[in-house]
Amino acid sequence: MNHDARQSFVELILLAPYLDSHLSLTEDEVLEKALQAIGWSSSQPGGLCLTSAFAAAREASSCELKADEFMQARAAVLKAAGESSLAFEWLGRILGSDGMTGGETRFLQRAKSLLFD
Repeated sequence: MNHDARQSFVELILLAPYLDSHLSLTEDEVLEKALQAIGWSSSQPGGLCLTSAFAAAREASSCELKADEFMQARAAVLKAAGESSLAFEWLGRILGSDGMTGGETRFLQRAKSLLFD
């Protein structure tokens, strides 16, 4: 996975908990596994900056229009890099890890349409 796709992946998976207004312990554990699956390490110099990813996701979550534009942009990068399936799989794992709310289901359906259509 290239750097842009990795950054988009992380920003997209971080957006879901912001829109849902919570990150359960179970979701947090699966999120950590997702980061490991793409090769992220907190000790990796020059790697992914989670602080900026969290900030970008938080800003996007402030408005429905911003969130949709944010999702579109990240999904386009992932789709172009051939990483749609990986992103969708981890989104499903994270969101479904503690049961899916209506908002999480809608988020996952929107992500699916952006990643695969």
